Amino acid sequence: MNPDAPSLKRGEALLRHGTGSDVVLPAEPVPTAQELGALAGFGQTWTSCSARASVYLFDSYGDATTADARLRKQVPEGKHGAVTVNGDWLIWATADATDEAGRDVIERVVSAFAGEE
Repeated sequence: MNPDAPSLKRGEALLRHGTGSDVVLPAEPVPTAQELGALAGFGQTWTSCSARASVYLFDSYGDATTADARLRKQVPEGKHGAVTVNGDWLIWATADATDEAGRDVIERVVSAFAGEE
């Protein structure tokens, strides 16, 4: 699978759905798409809190769920992390553990990305 424009547009739409009217800035995905074994990736940070989201496109649902399991074990100390898979897309979001607004943002974004809006 090539990370073509329609595929990337779907991932961007999934993230935008959860972001709503929040003010965000583009950011590199962390970890990088290459480090995670993804075909492509992009990210964003929120200006109002410590939330950060990284979105990845994988070759298959199976590859995305493998990365999901890996990321669940790698939440950095002092951070709250959430991850979910939607088809061949994965979202990984973190916020400072003490940032209640950030934790609320990532839970909302991950739920919307998964289709649990």
